[in-house]
Amino acid sequence: MTSWCVLDEAARERVRQLVVDALALAAAGTANDDARRALAGLAAVAPGETTVPWTDLRLAAPQAALALSMLIHAWDFDDTHDEAVVHTATVVVPSALAAGAIAPVPGDGLLGAVAAGVQVFSRLARLVGARPGVIRTAGVGPVAAAVTAAHVFGLDEETTRAAAALAVGSTLSPSSRQAVVDGSVAKRLQPGFAAATGLTSAGLARAGLSGPHGWLTGDFGMLPGTDTTWAHLLAGPAEINDVAVKPYPACRYTHAALVAAHEVHATQPTLGAGDRVVVHVPAGAAYALVARPYAERGEPLVDAQFSIPWQIAAIWATGSYELQTLTRHLHDPRIPQLARQVEVRQDLPESAVMSGARLDLVRDGAVVATADADMPGAGAALPREVLGAKARSCLEVAGVADPGSAVERLFDLVDALPDLDADATTLALRELSPGAPIQQR
Repeated sequence: MTSWCVLDEAARERVRQLVVDALALAAAGTANDDARRALAGLAAVAPGETTVPWTDLRLAAPQAALALSMLIHAWDFDDTHDEAVVHTATVVVPSALAAGAIAPVPGDGLLGAVAAGVQVFSRLARLVGARPGVIRTAGVGPVAAAVTAAHVFGLDEETTRAAAALAVGSTLSPSSRQAVVDGSVAKRLQPGFAAATGLTSAGLARAGLSGPHGWLTGDFGMLPGTDTTWAHLLAGPAEINDVAVKPYPACRYTHAALVAAHEVHATQPTLGAGDRVVVHVPAGAAYALVARPYAERGEPLVDAQFSIPWQIAAIWATGSYELQTLTRHLHDPRIPQLARQVEVRQDLPESAVMSGARLDLVRDGAVVATADADMPGAGAALPREVLGAKARSCLEVAGVADPGSAVERLFDLVDALPDLDADATTLALRELSPGAPIQQR
């Protein structure tokens, strides 16, 4: 199994940054109305003893994992593995913290569990590939969460495989993508259900239960008919190094278009009534949902975050697209009006993974400005000041007092964790969020 001690310093920094990003995003999630409703529902049906960061809620451990996942994923601002096409932290971080509440573990064990979860999650999602109707975060997440929790519990390899096997019944639903098609807030809950299922599966394996031995390559396994082994999921380069911290709170497939739009907007800040913005993205089903003309199909937030036309229009209407765009301008009538002037063409080579985009500003039939952009955020770890600025914006949205100091505490926490024993780790996590924007009722 992947452990903290075998990671090089570059991979360790990526794990630290993933945890900081996730916890800051969870704070911002407390300001999200859908998340508030979700947590109120969980508090009513699953009271328990596991705390949820940035709240005073105490829930049963699986539902605490679901709650924290919902907070992390509430604004669709969480990380993405661009090749595997999964959000990793919203599944593995809640699973690790909730498992640690059941079975306290030293800080390096907690961080190692996050790394192990990301490894299996990303590698398995790469191998699964694009499948009709499947959102891979939801479709592979239960296994990743099971591995993460098993690592925290200190389970051996055989028992960890048993946990993964128990989780497989909740994987690869071909209906998960319908939530995006319909603009449903269920999209925000899917990773949390994966985390809760995986944690429960690890608990059952810990008690001696096991799932189908053909869960991976059997006739109805996740990779039927292949020669993939458990070792294949763990070996090779650290997948954490390919996880990108998101610069924009939106579906990752829109990000290159947003970079290009900000570049053009900087020199062409006014969009005339007759102007058109033409965005070029890859062909194929992966981009089809974000390329559609903007329409109110379900929840306004989900509709906006999965719409290139809405996001591009927001840049010209408000000056930028960022978290505060959604908290302040989600219902701004100028944005859907301007979105009618944005056309998205899927005329670049087809891609099932995150790729670049081109944007043209057309005036009087002629292109007056253009920009090409690659997918931002991939590659090396972010400078800490860049991640810190994002984290601060999240804490500001949450209304956390002195957000600058709170960000420093997050970095201090992840830097200290490898040297903390189990009791000190539990205490440090418990003291992480002294404020409680969401309170138990």
